[in-house]
Amino acid sequence: MEIKSFALELKEVGDAGTFTGYGAAFGNVDQGRDLIVRGAFAESLSAWRSKGKLPKLLWQHDARRPIGVWTEMREDDYGLFVKGRFTAGVKQADEAYALLKDGALDGLSIGYATLEDEIDRAAGIRKLVKLDLMEVSLVTFAMNPAAGVTGVKAGPPRTIREFEAGLREKFGFSHAQAKSIASSGFKSLEPRDEDGAMNDLLRTIKGIRAGL
Repeated sequence: MEIKSFALELKEVGDAGTFTGYGAAFGNVDQGRDLIVRGAFAESLSAWRSKGKLPKLLWQHDARRPIGVWTEMREDDYGLFVKGRFTAGVKQADEAYALLKDGALDGLSIGYATLEDEIDRAAGIRKLVKLDLMEVSLVTFAMNPAAGVTGVKAGPPRTIREFEAGLREKFGFSHAQAKSIASSGFKSLEPRDEDGAMNDLLRTIKGIRAGL
């Protein structure tokens, strides 16, 4: 199996526990002098879908450390678009998310087997025409700055401290104000209707903020 890494570009933090990006960019020569052509993943993705699966989401290419699942993977004009979701309760997944959100994690990397390639000796470039995609990992170091994570969504706060931090960072409340709101508001997030309760609470918070 070969691996190829891409730079991470973090653009947003939202609220659903998912992240999106590009596992590869087409027509771009990376630092290893490889260029992936559009359509290189088509047959492999079709084969995965026929089995009702997608390639694995791993941490640092370690097959012993899955950190979530890829929920969407497709080719578009730019490259290999991927959408993933961290698995709640997995320690490495929680750590990966924290590093991703903080900007400390800076790479996506694909693990693949080359089925067909073309060598352009004059340009010193290898064109990757057909690839068997095995997994896509979050990694520390990157090779190609043209691809990476473009969005991260955070999911509801899991503790009252996370809720207080969100009130300070996203809404500009003081420490005392955030603590006061969280002391009663966090309790209203009933597990059976978490999303609805969170949306109602956010609307209330925005109203409070507008009146300050």
